[in-house]
Amino acid sequence: MRRVYCLLPAILLACGEPPAPAEAPADAGPTPPSAAAPTAAPGAAVDSSPARAAARAPAAPRAAIDAPEAEQTVRVPAGTLRVGSRPGTPERRPAAEADLVGVSVPAFDIDALPYPNDPAQPPQLAATRREAEQLCAARGRRLCHELEWERACRGDGVDEFPTGATMDVEACVADPLGCPSTLGVFDLGVRAPEWTASDAGEHVAYLERTAVVRGGRPDYSLASHRCGARVAVDPRGGGRARAFRCCGGDAPGDLAYPDVGVRRQFRDLELDTARWREVLGGVPELARFAQTFEPYGEPAATRALARGGVTAEDVPWSVAPGPFAWSPATGEEVWVVAGRSGESSLLAVLYVNPDETLHHAASFVFAEPQTPIAVLRTRPERAQLLWSTCWSCGGENGTIEYGDDARIVIAQR
Repeated sequence: MRRVYCLLPAILLACGEPPAPAEAPADAGPTPPSAAAPTAAPGAAVDSSPARAAARAPAAPRAAIDAPEAEQTVRVPAGTLRVGSRPGTPERRPAAEADLVGVSVPAFDIDALPYPNDPAQPPQLAATRREAEQLCAARGRRLCHELEWERACRGDGVDEFPTGATMDVEACVADPLGCPSTLGVFDLGVRAPEWTASDAGEHVAYLERTAVVRGGRPDYSLASHRCGARVAVDPRGGGRARAFRCCGGDAPGDLAYPDVGVRRQFRDLELDTARWREVLGGVPELARFAQTFEPYGEPAATRALARGGVTAEDVPWSVAPGPFAWSPATGEEVWVVAGRSGESSLLAVLYVNPDETLHHAASFVFAEPQTPIAVLRTRPERAQLLWSTCWSCGGENGTIEYGDDARIVIAQR
């Protein structure tokens, strides 16, 4: 069975477990000398990537929030919401989720619980969005905008879940009043996904699926309960009924979800050696390579292919002339760089943060001194790249893949 590796400091990781089921997304042998060199016992089944570590981190202590009374509302002041999710978040849907883009959200008030907003009653489900709108209107209120829902979930921070960096779904289902957001809003998409008043944009809507729903059910994947997770459904229903909650104040007419952006599939990067050393120095997993790092260009790719007796014209994919930006999915962009540092060679993929810093996605280290590396790309295979240190040589080739769980892995074959 093929093994997939992600390199982190002093650990060689076997990674790539399948994601848990979720509602349809909104988008939608021996190692040869030149292959990766383990820095710990091979096959260490540990996953400590930044995104996974954040998801496992315990929530910071919070001040106790009293259980709400019937029809209690929470006043949310105007503020800046960091919309979406951090690139590299497990099971993130980049076509549907912005990269923590700041959006000004006007003040509003929101029901502390899903309709009927009564701690003594379970959420009342609405078969259609229209039904939810009518029930809110009967109370002189309105169905919440999706960014109001996300602000109630996230507050002024960037925590992934209403309970913080992670969430115990089972515990929150058992005691919805024990899992408030920092703003004191309860049961946000814990027991049932919730209708919002928002319509999906072109990268999210699909056929009749035009209404944005937030949150998940207890049997959905943990990722579906993230504050930034979005799903588009048919507003006329046709499936399971959904919960909802009402908001007060003027409807935010100018409030809109940020455009996730359509990026070019490949874009060559023209950064000098000093800048690449600065980039790697800012990535903890790769900082030890920074001081002497030199990016590979076309000559190194040519040498790698020549070791297998071929030229760039002989292979079916195009050879990257050097480091480049790669968009493996709508709304996502990463940087891909190969180079040498001391006696090692490095192949790395980096996520780009909203503030233009970068963080680790995946990397591979080659033990044989200054192993040349060729990275190959093709437009028909958007979510996959190839790499080679010797074309057609066993164990000296592999892939860089963007998986269904939104993680990037580097595989050797």
